[in-house]
Amino acid sequence: MADADRLKWDAKYRQAGAAGETEPPPWFTAAIADLPPGRALDVACGRGQLAIWLAARGWHVTALDISAVGLEQARRVAETRGVKVEWRVADLDDCDLGVEEYDLITVFRFLDRNTLPVRLTAALRSGGTLIYETFGTGGLPNRCVRNPAYVLQPGELQRLFPDLFPVVDEIVELESENLAKFVAKKPIRD
Repeated sequence: MADADRLKWDAKYRQAGAAGETEPPPWFTAAIADLPPGRALDVACGRGQLAIWLAARGWHVTALDISAVGLEQARRVAETRGVKVEWRVADLDDCDLGVEEYDLITVFRFLDRNTLPVRLTAALRSGGTLIYETFGTGGLPNRCVRNPAYVLQPGELQRLFPDLFPVVDEIVELESENLAKFVAKKPIRD
């Protein structure tokens, strides 16, 4: 499956061309507004817009994606903006995320219910923040997602990350899609 995913995403990024300027959603910037920059992990980062944005604000970012094409496009954009990001081609099914490595972990538009929640929780430092956004159920069908296995039910991220304290857990209905938004903190160890 990883080879098929890699080929699919490489082709998609080749066709799309270089990443454009994008700002993260306002809810994301609000969620990190009071966080001091530290180590961040951007999971399934695609063309790296969020990783670049974080790095420009002082975060030390590691960005993972299965597509070397997407990461190369991201690397070029980061270089032109003068920011450093550690770009890693990685199959999230088996890559090592470490233990207590990151102050912030972001996941946008990617869902793996089986192993990723446990691995992300382990990789998050005590007191660290997880920010997750992906497709969710709601009144409108998600036109972007053909496979219902990639759509979250209300409260599902809270159930997938039981060791984290949820700060935001909602599904928002937009014009063309429903998005699940989740911000959670790892409790500080005594």
